[in-house]
Amino acid sequence: MEREIIIKNIIENKNLELRFEPVVSVIKQSVIGFQVSSTGCSIDGNMISMERLLELAESEDLTIELDRLYREKAVEEFSKIYFKNKEMLLFINISASIITRFIGSGIIMELVKMFKINPENVVLEIIEDRIEDVESIKKFINFYRSHGFLVSLSDIGYGLANLDKISYVEPDIIKISGAITENIDLDYYKQEIFKALVNLSKNIGALVIGDGIRTKEEALTIVELGADMIEGKFFGESLNIDESSISAVRENVKRLSEEYKVYMIDKTNLEKSRHKLYESVINEILSELSKDSVKEFDCKLKNVMDRCDVFECIYVLNEDGIQITDTFTYCKDMISQKALIFYPAKRGTDHSLKKYFYFLKNMALNKYVTEPYVSLATGNLCITISSIFKDINGKEYILCIDFNPNYINL
Repeated sequence: MEREIIIKNIIENKNLELRFEPVVSVIKQSVIGFQVSSTGCSIDGNMISMERLLELAESEDLTIELDRLYREKAVEEFSKIYFKNKEMLLFINISASIITRFIGSGIIMELVKMFKINPENVVLEIIEDRIEDVESIKKFINFYRSHGFLVSLSDIGYGLANLDKISYVEPDIIKISGAITENIDLDYYKQEIFKALVNLSKNIGALVIGDGIRTKEEALTIVELGADMIEGKFFGESLNIDESSISAVRENVKRLSEEYKVYMIDKTNLEKSRHKLYESVINEILSELSKDSVKEFDCKLKNVMDRCDVFECIYVLNEDGIQITDTFTYCKDMISQKALIFYPAKRGTDHSLKKYFYFLKNMALNKYVTEPYVSLATGNLCITISSIFKDINGKEYILCIDFNPNYINL
């Protein structure tokens, strides 16, 4: 009975605390909108979490009422800034587990009409990975999308959650989880996962939000990797939204946009510098090899590896893609479980179907740079640069050099 009184009083008194987190675009230098969530409520100085409130509401069959209160307060607060900011979006969480109870109710539609908000300014964000009734989800989404609402799918990348739901939610916006964006500036693998999810989103016509951003470095990195929008505590959060809080966020976005310009200029200059450095080294090797016959190649490559530790592997192929030298590498102490799978290719290995040979020869190129891939020689991520040269006798060969992309970006 006490639990029933608590949850009923909270709903009747509308005692629910909201948090608004900005969603911004660095490229457009603008505030796109606000994600609203509830942290719970305060009773007699004690904070009751939203998770606990949901448990109480579920036990008293008041989940819909609590959920409706959250939405009503969110839309009401958003309406206070809407008429001066009609380009902004309100992101509202929709729990997948209770969507079946919303079918045909029109609750959200009533709310936006009550506060005179255009449905196109509201993003319904599907949360929670437990979806048991797919047809109900589809009906819900189709109903609201037909009235102009946008649909977002959250937590993409969190334990692979929600990837399977993309096919039937057909989201307008995909929100990549903070599990991926956390420390992404320092983690090459997370960067590659993020880029893959961005490519997936673009291919299905969805915009991308990088969620959970807490640092400037994370923000700059995900913008560079293709995020359309950013969300996270880096831009702050507030109990309500007004012109003052919006202005503060805009200033933060403007500063970050200026830093992004500097960041990209510095990065471009660094890449140019690296490119020139490695281009110079590669040309020097090609020049040395072109002055010798094939029988001297192994000696030359060994000398290269002794003085250039930036290369993971180096070897030479003939015009048919057959390896005619040993593979020279500094990765000699392979751990036992990797040694059975990853080991340097031996003399005589056929590389004719590898991209660094196939595209180089069939596209009439002098040089080819691969995308990052897992090296079968070392088990590390690598980029292979292949270049055509002729030995002292005029016979054509292909020099192949593997780099670790953690240290070079060509």
